This record gives sequence, C-alpha cells and structure tokens, in this order.
Amino acid sequence: MRIPRFAPWQWFLERSIETLLLCVVLLAALPAMAIITLSSFEARDQAERQAEEELRYLTRSLAAIQHGVTRQAEGLLAALARTEAVGSGDLAACDRLFTALLRDHPELSNIFMADASGRVTAAGLPPFVGEDLSDRKYFREAMDTGKLGVGDFILGRTTGRPILAFALPTGNAGRPLQGILGMSYYLQGYEAFLEKLEMPPHARVTLLDRNGRRMLAYPLDARYPLGAKAHAPNWERFATADADEGTFMAPRLTGEEGLFSFARLRLAPEAPPYMTIVVSSARREAFRNADILLRRGLALVLVATFLALLIARLAGRAAIGRGITNLADAAGRLAAGDLSARVPDDAGSLEVRRLGRIFNAMAAAHETRDRELIEAAVALGKMRGMLNNILESMPSAIIGCDSAGRVTHINRNAERLLGLERDTAMGRTMAESMPALSTYRQTLEQSLRERRALVVEKLALPLDQAIRLMDMLFYPLIANGAEGVVIRLDDVTEREKAREALERNLEEKNILLKEIHHRVKNNLQIILSFISLQAEDATDSGERDRFRQLEIRIRSMALVHQQLYSHGEVATIDMGEYVATLARGIVGIFRKTLADVALVLDTEPLRLSLDKAVPCGLLLGELITNACKHAFVAGRAGELRVGSRVEGGVVRLWVEDTGPGTPEGFDYARAQTMGMTLIKELVRQLQGRAALSGDGGLRVEVVFPA
Repeated sequence: MRIPRFAPWQWFLERSIETLLLCVVLLAALPAMAIITLSSFEARDQAERQAEEELRYLTRSLAAIQHGVTRQAEGLLAALARTEAVGSGDLAACDRLFTALLRDHPELSNIFMADASGRVTAAGLPPFVGEDLSDRKYFREAMDTGKLGVGDFILGRTTGRPILAFALPTGNAGRPLQGILGMSYYLQGYEAFLEKLEMPPHARVTLLDRNGRRMLAYPLDARYPLGAKAHAPNWERFATADADEGTFMAPRLTGEEGLFSFARLRLAPEAPPYMTIVVSSARREAFRNADILLRRGLALVLVATFLALLIARLAGRAAIGRGITNLADAAGRLAAGDLSARVPDDAGSLEVRRLGRIFNAMAAAHETRDRELIEAAVALGKMRGMLNNILESMPSAIIGCDSAGRVTHINRNAERLLGLERDTAMGRTMAESMPALSTYRQTLEQSLRERRALVVEKLALPLDQAIRLMDMLFYPLIANGAEGVVIRLDDVTEREKAREALERNLEEKNILLKEIHHRVKNNLQIILSFISLQAEDATDSGERDRFRQLEIRIRSMALVHQQLYSHGEVATIDMGEYVATLARGIVGIFRKTLADVALVLDTEPLRLSLDKAVPCGLLLGELITNACKHAFVAGRAGELRVGSRVEGGVVRLWVEDTGPGTPEGFDYARAQTMGMTLIKELVRQLQGRAALSGDGGLRVEVVFPA
C-alpha cells in the first residue's frame, strides 16, 4: 500500500537518526513525565481536598460551639426558672438576681422575664422593664411550642447593639404558660472568640439567621453589613440543600470564585433551622498551596525533559551517528556489487558494532547463499523427477486438477486409458480434455470444499469400443497455498465380472441346498407316513407309544428342513416360530388326552444355526412329549407352557406343566430311561445345562450359548 506523502509516519521516517533518537528518548520519557504530571495534579487535588476539609472542620467546630452556647443558655434559663425569686414571682428579687448575673457575665446583653402578653416584668437592665416583646420571634416561638425559642438578627432595644436572644417558657405543669425567661448575647462576643481561634488567614465566617440576614461577619468588612441579607444565589443553596451541611464552589458577593462550607443549626431534628454558619474563602486563596504544588511539578517535568533530550543528543552523536554513517557507506558499496565491502568493527556503540559484524557476516555469506540456492534448485528438480516417476509407475490412471478444474498433471496410464495426449490435455479444463469425466466437476468441487476424499464406484465409460467399469477417487490436495484435487481411476471391469460369477455360483449352491432340504423333508414325511401306518397296525399299546415317540422325533427334524426350505434361509432358522409350530404339532398328536389342556406359548424371534437347531428341536420334542404323556390325565383341565428367550448371548428354553411333578426320589442325574438319556445327551451336544424345578407341577429349563 502506498503511504500518503504528508502522513505523520512518513515525516517521521524521513528524519535523521539523531532526530529519531531524540524522538525515541522523548517517547521513552513520556511515561515518567506523565506520572510526574499526574502526581502533580493528584497533589493539587489532595491539597484542594485538604483546603475544603479545613473549612469543613472549622464550620463543624463553630456549629459545635454554637450548639454548646444554645445548651448553656437553655440550662441557665432552666436554672433561673427553679430559683426562689422567679418561682415566687418576686420581681424586685428577680431584678437583683438578673443584675448580679449580668455583672458576672459580660458576654450577656440582658436577662429578663416577661408575662404571657409579652410585657417585660423584670430585667437585669432596668430601662428594659415594661418593654413589649410580643413581636419578637423568640417570644412567639417559646410561647407557641412550649420549648426554647431563638431569635433572629435584632438590635437590642436598650443597648442598640446586635444580639442573639433565647427564651424559655415558664409555668407549672398542667397550667397555661405564665410567660418567658429570656437572655441575650452580644454578637460581638463571637468576634472576640474568633480572633483567638486559629483560622486560615483567608477564611471568612458569617452567621445568618433563619431569614438569611447577617448576624455576624468576621473579619469586619464594609461590603458585608450586619442585618443585610446574604448573596441571594448562595443563600438559595444554603436554604435548599438536602443535607444540613455541605461544601460547594460559587461566585462570592464580590464576583470572584469562592469556596463555601455551611452548617444549618436546629433546636430539634424536626424543627426548622434557626441559624446557618458559613465559612468561605476566595478560591485562589484557598487553593494557593495546591496551585504552587502543580506549578512546581510541571516545572520539574520540563527541566527533566530538557536534560534528557540534551544528553540523548550528545550521546547519540558519539554512540550511533558515526557508526550508522559507516554502515550506510558499506551497504551502498555492497548494493553496487562490491562483495568485499566491510564495516569497521570499532565504530559506534555495542549495538552498532554488532550490526556491523552482522553486516560483514551477511556479505561473506552472500556468495555461499547463491551457491546453496543453485544446489537447492537442482535438488528440487530431482525431487520433482522422482515424484513424476512414482506417479508414472502407479498402475492406476492419475490426473491432477487445480481448483478451477484445469488439468495440471496426467500420467501415462491416464493417457492410454482415456486416449489423451499430455501436451494437449495440460492446462485445459476437464470438459475440454476429458468430456467423459466432465459431469463429475461438481464432485471435484465438493471434495475440495469439504476437504475429504470422495469415491464414485463402477462408473461405466466407453473405452476401446467397449464399456469399462471404473472406480474414481477424488482426493483433495492443499499445499503451500495451492489447492487442487488428485483423481485416481482404477479399471474394475474384470473384478466385477469375477464378483458376478461368484454370486451366480453362490446362487446355484443356494438353490441346490434348498432342493436338498426339500428332498430330505419329503423323505422324512414318507418315513412318518410309514410309521403312522405301522402304528395303526400295532396291537400293543407300548408298541404304539414307541411308534408315536419315533414319529415326534422325526417330525422335529423334518420341521427344521421344512423351515429352511420355506423361508429361503439355508444356514439358520427362526427358533421362535419353530418352537411354536413344534409344540402345537406334538399337542395335536396327544389331542385325545389333552383336550382340556391349554397350550401357552411365550417365544420371541431367535435365529439358530443348523448344527444347534436340530438337537434343540429333538430336545424340545422330548420335553414336550414327556409332559404330554406323564403330566396330564384325560378329562382333567391343565396348562402346558412352552417358551424361548435369548438374553446376553444365552438361549433359554423351558417346558412347564401343571401336573403332579416328578415321582418321589427322582434324580435327574441318575435317570437311565431312554428319554432321559436322550435329553442329557442333547443338552451336552448344545454345551448347555438343564434344571428341574416346580411346585404343583414340573418346570424343565435348558440354557445354552446362542
């Protein structure tokens, strides 16, 4: 991408190494300068917070003092109310008492007592007797609330000086108020106290009454007259603030920016404020130390930056400039073809000398690298030749295509099989060079897109005036940023012919096996017919039973061959169906004696090989026959349950009846009758085991591997 000519980085890259070094030093110093600058601003913020905290602390201290004055006044008035002179209503005694207290407390302007109408009846200052106080705020508040009342800014009627008055109602409990006891403080006493208090020289203290009029302004200033209302915007913030104390920045009455801290005082939490204490200062005076700290920090940053750039300039010339010049000269000579160009190894700093040694090593290795490139090209040619030989020697037809479907490689077998010429096919698309394969372009793209091999089997291609069957393998090949697909074609015509021949041979053998099973079944049916005729001619019942037993055994084998023939399977039979059919057939033979016996079948599909199906059928026939012969009596109801299951690769067969069970003392292992001997031998052939059980009948269960 072409960089714009006047881009900042273009200007930077066009500067000298000395300028770049100064820029790097400046950038390296930036974090330190930023930290120092940030620390300076943080110090300034901390100094500002400290100045605000000083004003806030002074405000709270004055508020605490004023609370003490209020509590002291309330306590003194309460004490006076309990004196004998006040309690007895002796006005002369009250005058003497109040006068004596005024002598002892010069900060008090007056102590007085008034009746319920507001007329002064006794006072420490005699001229005050008879004055009407009914218009005074402290009188009305005390009489209305029955609690301590505090006055607004007033001038004493006797003294003419600013005072703060307190009033406490008098009277016995449960009776109407008789009047008030009051006292007033000279506000100049606050000035004397503030002069003794250690305050910031720039701080100004103002006491405002509930109407915002100045009761006290210290230090004295003609611009802040007593009795006048405070600066309206600031008073609005004092009066409407959510909290009773706070700090804020706002213009002062003089117009300059000021820092204000205020506290509103109340006689009770629910009572309105009776006084607001304000401590203020000009912002420039309050934050003077903060500004000094900030200027000092910024000056330190400038001095440190200047010294760093000066040192970097001097050191850069000695350590880098000369060495870089030598290196540039040597590089120019090398670019011109002078392989003997070298850089002196004693010029500049350690890094520059190291760069010079690297440059010298690079120049010395230039010829060696060229020689290695030539050798690598020769080796690559040999590798390509070997790979080409491998592809040519493969028996399959190999075609290489790129992602656009153009042919990039083709071996001799592909040329011979598809009738192609290498020079003609290379670089052309499949549709142009191999029309017979053009329909498989989507398969090629799918293989490349999904990054997996795809196979097209038994593709019929007209080759050499005959249809040949081909298997096509599309294998994606991705290497060094190039994408393509390798197509392998294998002629499977002869293999398919061999497979079809094998299938025909297998089909012929299946037909032959079915014919054998059919003939065996028919022969067994003929034998069964002979046995039935022979049994009918037998006069002895024992002989007829032997013929019947023989018929059942042959019928069980014939049923196996019948299922093999009828279902088309020549290797396995469905034992579920076989068990049900065999059981019904044997019960049908004994239908005369089992007319009232119910046959219950519990089977499921189960396939067994022929070598297990025959002994299994004989065994099942013996067990059902024994149950039919020995478990039931003609005319008596009963139940015969036959079932088969396969569980975990093990076959379970069972025959259960509701007959009398085995005779007393019967031992299966020692039984030597022909039927029991045959049962044990068949169980052994099946590699299984038999178990006899029952309560009110007999259950024989045989298990063997499937």
